[in-house]
Amino acid sequence: MTSFNYSKWDNIEISDDEADTHPNIDKASWFRMKHRSRVEREETEKYETHAMEQENKADGEREREIVRLLAEVRSGGDASEYEDEDALVGELEEVRIRVKDRLDKIDFMEKNKKWNVDNLSHTATDRTILSGAGSQKEDLIGGMMSGHSSKDGPVGPQSEKAAVNAYADFVDVHEQVLEDYLATKEIEQCKKKLHEHGGTLLHEHAQSYILLSCLEDEMNGFHDKMKLASRNSQVLSHVTDLSASLNRHPRDVVLPFFARIEDPRYRSGFEEAVQDFIQKIQKRAVDKRVEMDAQEPKELSKEERMGPGGLDPVEVFETLPVSMQEAFESKDTGMLQVALEAMDPAEAKKHMDACEASGLWVQSASKDEEGVSDDLEEATVVDDGLA
Repeated sequence: MTSFNYSKWDNIEISDDEADTHPNIDKASWFRMKHRSRVEREETEKYETHAMEQENKADGEREREIVRLLAEVRSGGDASEYEDEDALVGELEEVRIRVKDRLDKIDFMEKNKKWNVDNLSHTATDRTILSGAGSQKEDLIGGMMSGHSSKDGPVGPQSEKAAVNAYADFVDVHEQVLEDYLATKEIEQCKKKLHEHGGTLLHEHAQSYILLSCLEDEMNGFHDKMKLASRNSQVLSHVTDLSASLNRHPRDVVLPFFARIEDPRYRSGFEEAVQDFIQKIQKRAVDKRVEMDAQEPKELSKEERMGPGGLDPVEVFETLPVSMQEAFESKDTGMLQVALEAMDPAEAKKHMDACEASGLWVQSASKDEEGVSDDLEEATVVDDGLA
């Protein structure tokens, strides 16, 4: 026989309890004061709980962003140039500790909640109960997470090189499914596609692909396309989060998730999450443009281009015969030698003196170290010298 825990009924608060009412105090006023105090306390607790849930939501978004950045850093992506892996790992640990502390506090407040006539008949918790063992994590293409292990051995990439190759292979095979999902306008169709291609769409590589697609669309000016893709991305994120909270396979909670967002309360929270995600994509696109602009090669002024002899290599290059220009462009010393031998010796010497004065030609201490300079490309390449 299943036992039931009746302990929560031990903490019932009755506002019209006469036991603590002084004989000289008007009972009606006393009851109203106690009721008002209780309502104010419950509002405060509700506000604190909501604030902690919102903070956990923000930290959850940051956690996913850190995990994405770590994956990009470890695979040698763009993030490796401006993110520190140790700092990200430390921040990830701090975020998870903060989330756990808030969840513990919310759980404590719920367990010690005082029951009264106003909330005894209300739903205290909202849970989704799923019967059966559920799907296996191996149902997802390549496993749910990189490095996931199963009874048959490791599933997913075990090294950075393997991770990059695995992602590329995944995109090659499933790109059409991913693009089709990104372009899905009706949310009901998203449910249908998750039912048909859940093993692909709920894979971590799929979410990475969609995130990068959102960023690329925003940077290319396709704002409407980015917003649609962001909404569809959040569908996957919320399904994944719900599966984690229920400790179930993501495919098991697809239908419960779509049933939930039919409730205006959950739908409002979902739309808010979509807008937050869009704002982050827009901010990241701006930052990315700044980073790309900073990496653009700076055009040198004439003064900065001047060679050791005070001549501008650009101007000197334009005065050279075509045969010499082609030799310098291809950095072919043999071709340059042929071009010089075909000229009048005086003219050849004049051009070579100008090349040395401008830095187009570098004359080193030994003749064997002479070579064509790359000043036009802000570098110097030493090649075999002229005979």
